[in-house]
Amino acid sequence: MIIVNGSSQILQAVMSAAATTTNPNYFVSYIDINGTALVQSNNSQGALNGNTAVNMLSGTTDQLKVSQIDIYNVDTVVQTITVQMSVSSTIYKLFQATLLPNESLHYSENANGWFKTTAAGLIVTGSNTNPTNVQLFNTAGNFTWTKPTSFTPSYVQVICIGAGGSGGSGGSGTSGTICQGGGGGGGGAYASKVFNAADLASSVSGVVGTGGASVAGVNASVGTVGNAGTASMFGGTTQATAYVFAGGGGGGALGGVTGVIGTGGSGGGTGGNGNNGTTAAAAGGLPGTVNAATGATGGQGAGSSTTAAGGAAEYGGGAGGGHTAAAAVFAGGTSLYGGGGGGAGGCATASPAVVQPTAGGASGGAPGSGGGGAAGSSGSSPTVGSPGTPTSSGSESTTLAGSGGGGGGSTVTASTAGKAGGAGGFAGGGGGGGGANFSAGGQLSGAGGAGGDGAVWVICW
Repeated sequence: MIIVNGSSQILQAVMSAAATTTNPNYFVSYIDINGTALVQSNNSQGALNGNTAVNMLSGTTDQLKVSQIDIYNVDTVVQTITVQMSVSSTIYKLFQATLLPNESLHYSENANGWFKTTAAGLIVTGSNTNPTNVQLFNTAGNFTWTKPTSFTPSYVQVICIGAGGSGGSGGSGTSGTICQGGGGGGGGAYASKVFNAADLASSVSGVVGTGGASVAGVNASVGTVGNAGTASMFGGTTQATAYVFAGGGGGGALGGVTGVIGTGGSGGGTGGNGNNGTTAAAAGGLPGTVNAATGATGGQGAGSSTTAAGGAAEYGGGAGGGHTAAAAVFAGGTSLYGGGGGGAGGCATASPAVVQPTAGGASGGAPGSGGGGAAGSSGSSPTVGSPGTPTSSGSESTTLAGSGGGGGGSTVTASTAGKAGGAGGFAGGGGGGGGANFSAGGQLSGAGGAGGDGAVWVICW
């Protein structure tokens, strides 16, 4: 029960900092009682004002019995809000909560007391005075994390996802026996660690991995090997100094024009980056070495294969899909927690015939291959591979890491270009390989899809 009794008492709310866009709003329901008689039921409403205390309900000569308080964070950033009582200018704190955008703080006399609700209206805490602070770093490059000062955290969890490698571009030719699509890029690894907050300095440096840049299609030439993604880390800007490290995925192999093997990039590991695809299977990023047939467990990145789909991983990234010398193509490998590998681009033969591209690997779900960005289609009107999901950090997803992009379509139709592989999803998905072009008319092969950038989450409570 909260009673505002007399003109010297004021129910207030104050934020720990100024609003970025819009101040949170409040709504207070109360009953006005004069002695033992009910005078009226009423409401008070308005907006908070940064770190200046706002009087939500000022006392009168009557007793004001508060039945409900609602404070809604309409700002675009996390805000810590304190509800307090001023009694003859002496402040008594009643409750403090940290609200994410669109979360609400509530007080109900007849229900749960103090509690928070999510944007969907779900109760997330009861009488819990421990606030949380979540900081997401998703811009590639160096960053500095600052420990929150609005409360004293006890623990800090850090989650890093390495960046995905880009797919290789397809081969392009007008004669011979075969032109092949590019291999898919490897996915970035997932690494997480919990710290005692007191063990961390007030500010800590880190790096968000950069996804492998797309490689352009080519004309009458072998394709181009995809670019590797770089690692994400927290605690330093090198692997030797970092507290948490998540390796980036390797780039996919180039598309050939003479019927050679081309493998996908291998997945990043929690101890090292993945490797680019070549004519041989690429070992996954450290802490171990495995091939695609056995898959990768723990933090090991998945290895790519010369005869099967890209390898699947647990915390490492999935490997990109590749192709055989005879133009059989394989899907990108999955990862339970890391980024999925990109799919292989479509191939083309002198028959003339086209070989369809493959899908990228998913992040989350059962170990295996495919399930990520859909493959394009090969033929007289080839299509691009679909990007992995989610496509940006603001998209809804049930996983933190992104899936691999699908491979681009190939063609044997004159004056028709091969199509690009899909970009890897955020965070850490491998890009799809570009489709081959095997026709007269001097057209380009498909470009390799870009790898998804990495990300770092720092969560304090």
